[in-house]
Amino acid sequence: MADSNDAPVIFGSSVEALVRVLGPAATPEVRARFLALGIDLERPNPAYPYETWLDALRLAMGVKWPGLSEDEATYRMGRAIFESYGHTLMGSALLQLLKVLGPRRGLERMTRNLRTTNNYSETRLTLVGPNQYRLWVNKVAFPHYFRGLLEAGLEFSAAKSLSVRIVSASPTEGVVFDLAWA
Repeated sequence: MADSNDAPVIFGSSVEALVRVLGPAATPEVRARFLALGIDLERPNPAYPYETWLDALRLAMGVKWPGLSEDEATYRMGRAIFESYGHTLMGSALLQLLKVLGPRRGLERMTRNLRTTNNYSETRLTLVGPNQYRLWVNKVAFPHYFRGLLEAGLEFSAAKSLSVRIVSASPTEGVVFDLAWA
C-alpha cells in the first residue's frame, strides 16, 4: 500500500500509452491543451498527480470520442489504454506475463499489475464459482474505464465468453466488478 503521506500518482508509462491512443488526433492544438494541464506529450514526466491524470483522460476522451456518453467514452478509453500500454517497456513485460499466467492467475496479481501504472491501487479478489470472481478496486474514478481495462486484459489472457459487470461504484468505497468466463 502507498505510504499514507504519498499523494496518489500515475506513472509516465500511462501517459506514453495515452499518446499512442491519441495518435494523429494529437495535433499541435491538442498538445497545447495537454501542456496547459501540465503534461508534455512529447516528453512525459516520470509521474503525474492523480487529478492531472483524470483531467488528461477527460481531454483525451473529448478529442477521440466527442459525441459519446462518459460511460461509453471511458469504456473505450480503458480498452484502448490497455492495448496501447502493451507497447510501452513496462506494459510489454506485463502483457507477456499475463499471457503465461492466464485469466485467474492474472487477476490474483491485480494489485501488482496495477502498481506498474500507479502507486495507490489495492484490490481484493474473491472466488464466486468456477471461472467466476468478484473484484474490488479501491480507487476508480471512471468505473467503465476500468471495465474496459479488465475486459481487454482478460481477453488478452485467453478468457472466452467473457462477462465483466459493475456491481457497485463509490468514490469512497471503491468499485466492485463481477467477472466470469468459460
